[in-house]
Amino acid sequence: MELFNILIRQVGFFSTTLIIGFIAQRVGFFTSQTIDSLSRIMMKVVIPLMILTVVPSSGTKGEFLASWPFMICCFLMYGINMTVGFLSGKILKMKKPEINIHICSVSFQNSAILGYPIIIAMFPEKSGIYIAGFLIVETLMCWTVGILIITSGTGSGKIDLRKVITPMTIALVIGIIMVFADVHPKNVVWEAFTGIGGTLKYLGLLYIGADIGRKGFKKLFSNPRVFFTVPIKLIISPLILFFILLGTGIVDINSIIAITIFAMLPSMLVISILAQEYNCAPDYATGAILATTISCLFTMPIVFFIVSIFSNI
Repeated sequence: MELFNILIRQVGFFSTTLIIGFIAQRVGFFTSQTIDSLSRIMMKVVIPLMILTVVPSSGTKGEFLASWPFMICCFLMYGINMTVGFLSGKILKMKKPEINIHICSVSFQNSAILGYPIIIAMFPEKSGIYIAGFLIVETLMCWTVGILIITSGTGSGKIDLRKVITPMTIALVIGIIMVFADVHPKNVVWEAFTGIGGTLKYLGLLYIGADIGRKGFKKLFSNPRVFFTVPIKLIISPLILFFILLGTGIVDINSIIAITIFAMLPSMLVISILAQEYNCAPDYATGAILATTISCLFTMPIVFFIVSIFSNI
């Protein structure tokens, strides 16, 4: 039950920091401009530095090359999520563009802010391999299939591969090169990079809490079907994935748990931004993010408790 206890501590930390961010926004400490600036700092500085420092320090070239089954399972996760999202959308009688955003809300995760800290806490020795493998798959899926689903909601689907190039993907490429070159810096500059990257779990959660405070809860109730995203995204999909992976035995139990953790995370923040950009049910996207972010604090312990029973951890 050690991993379950780690998760509970992480959820407690998440809850506390989210509440602090929410209160800080409500009392006026965080303006809308400050929140937007915090988001840019995380996406362009903090998360890239976290990736850059974690990946090279968590495995060898051989271990990285041997992680291909993990990446295959990550692709499988997206396949399951998209199938569940599509079928549940049809059952709920959703039409375009709402069903497109529903599929993306079920499929994509807030991995950087909520997922990476849990992975690092549970698997400190292999976290870099897990994060690197997942980020490669996530980037490919989000900026190809994800964009295609969203743009097809209001018109003809199109993919802009230029958006794949971000500070996070650049940091990932550099980190992988360092792994293959067996480069492991130990100096004051690297310590500074590591320290800044380590602030993600604080800044990210403060941002989410403040963003919830800024948007309010009206988005949650404007479309009641948003609430169906919660059990579908946070409980049904991750458990289906877990039992499929457990039955196939493609990867070891720790890898199965790591992928399941990614699967049970709330909806990806970028989906809301893309929905707004392409005018594809942006209110539904925002409501799904709010609903799953708040609800995951309760669903993650439930899902992981079930996982711990069947995995004997």
